Formats: sequence, C-alpha cells, structure tokens
Amino acid sequence: MRKKTVGMARRAEPKGTLILPSVTELNAMAEQSPWIVKTNAARFQADVLERSKQVPVVVDFWAPWCGPCRMLGPILEKLAREKSGAFVLAKVNTDEDPSLAAAFGVEGIPAVFAIRDGRPIDQFVGALPESQIRAWLDGILPAEDEMRSEAARALAAEDAAAAEAALRAILAEFPKSTAARRVLAELLFASGRLNEAEPLLEELTEMGAADEDCERMLSEIRLQESARTQGDPAELQARLQADPDDFAAALALAEIEAAKREYAAALEHALHVVARDRGDLRESARGLMLRLFNVLGNDHPLTEEYRRKLTMLLF
Repeated sequence: MRKKTVGMARRAEPKGTLILPSVTELNAMAEQSPWIVKTNAARFQADVLERSKQVPVVVDFWAPWCGPCRMLGPILEKLAREKSGAFVLAKVNTDEDPSLAAAFGVEGIPAVFAIRDGRPIDQFVGALPESQIRAWLDGILPAEDEMRSEAARALAAEDAAAAEAALRAILAEFPKSTAARRVLAELLFASGRLNEAEPLLEELTEMGAADEDCERMLSEIRLQESARTQGDPAELQARLQADPDDFAAALALAEIEAAKREYAAALEHALHVVARDRGDLRESARGLMLRLFNVLGNDHPLTEEYRRKLTMLLF
C-alpha cells in the first residue's frame, strides 16, 4: 500500500490570513451529495467495508480544529460530487471516533485511505493540492474494463447471454483484463460450462490475479474431471465393504463423492486412506483433502473438523 505524507496536522491551526470554511459550512456541503457520508464506528462496516465491495470508498480522517483538514475536505467533497458515484467519500471525525483512527494507525490528520474489496489499497497524509488528489484518485478508481465487467456481472442476473457477449467484447478490446476474465469464468462456472471456465481460471492463476473464489472454482472443476475416471460407485462401495483395506476403492469413492458434493463422505473416505495406507495412495488422499478444504473454505465446519483430524494423523 502506497503512502504519501504532506504537512500533516496535530492540534495546531495554520498561521496566516487564509480563511477556512467553518465546521457548519463543511457539514452543509457534505449533506448535499449522496456520495458523501459521515460515518462512525457503529456504521463503519456497512458504510465503508461492505460498500467498498461495490465501489471504492475514500475515508477522510479529520477533526474540526484541524486547519489542513478544512482545506482538504471541500476538495474531496467536490471531487466526490463531480465523479457522481465513481467513489464514495466517508468522513470520520477523529474527535468523535478515535478508535477508528487508532485501528488505521492514524498519527496525523488529515489522513485519507482508499478502500476496495474491504481492504486499504492506498493512502496519503496531509493537505494535497487538487491536481495531486485527482491523480491519486485516477490510481485507485476502477479502469474502464473493470467498470464494464461489473456492469456485466449485474446484467447476468437478468440476461446471462447478453452479459456473456458483453464480457467477450471487453476481452476483445482489453485482452489482458483480469476483471472480465474473472466475471466470465464465474458466469460459465455457474451455468455448468466447466470446460470453458477452466482455461480462464488457469489464465488468472498465471497472471497472479486468482482470488479465493477462482481457486475454489478451479479445485471443483478438477474434482469433477477426476471423478469421471473412477468407475461405478456401487461397485467401489461393494469392494470396500468386502475389504476395508482396499485403499484404491476408498480413494476412488472419495473422488466421486467429492464431485457430487457429498463432502463429509468424501473426507471420511480420504481420511481412512491417509490413516491406514503406507503407499502412494496416502499422499493422493491427503491431496484430495486439501483440495476439498479449498472448495469448502477455511471457516467451513467440515474443513475445521477434518483439518484437525488430518493434522493429528500427520504429526
């Protein structure tokens, strides 16, 4: 995360004859736009973190006594109104909410943070001129391909075919667009077109742009592919009942169950192989369990339960 520092204030008004807007005037200006919100600790999750998953949020930490804050605030508010929803400006009065400032490590104000997808991506401290703030905003606002991809994501709920066409048009115009790849992969995956989604997800991985959702989709696709070659589930079950140490049958059955999203059964059969086999299948079963943890997510109860069991067996 980049950080710029320019003349920050603590509790001292600047000297000179510069006339600054009053707090009343600042509040009146802020209330004139839907893209400017005054937030606090109670509303910060909704106003900033959740909202940033839809649009970038610029958080302005300020205080009424701070002269540079009263210089910077109107510029940020002017740009928020001018950009008409390209970003949301969230203002935090550090006198009223010192805990939020402490959580962000704010030592001097004004301090401004850019939040996207629930996390800070950039910041600066001090009162910058408008030209520098505009350049800073250009660096944190979504590019054209990102905005069009998000519009296609919203369209997909109503017209999947039109959304797909829009995304393919974006990729034709912006061949390196990770945003369009991600949204198109999600759309194809949701419609069951896994063979088309897989290369897009692999490209995202190669580009270093695969997030947890991409990894989950890719893991599930590979589980589906593996399950196709495992044989008849009823026959495998019969083999395992006849011989509990038929580890090949247990692992094949686990692969099929995983593809059918019968995750508890799949994990139990894979764990059985890890616990009792001493050959190559043990490592294959462990790998399957790790892929299932990836599909389920770290917070899923099955992940927590079987990761603990796997750890106990291995260590």
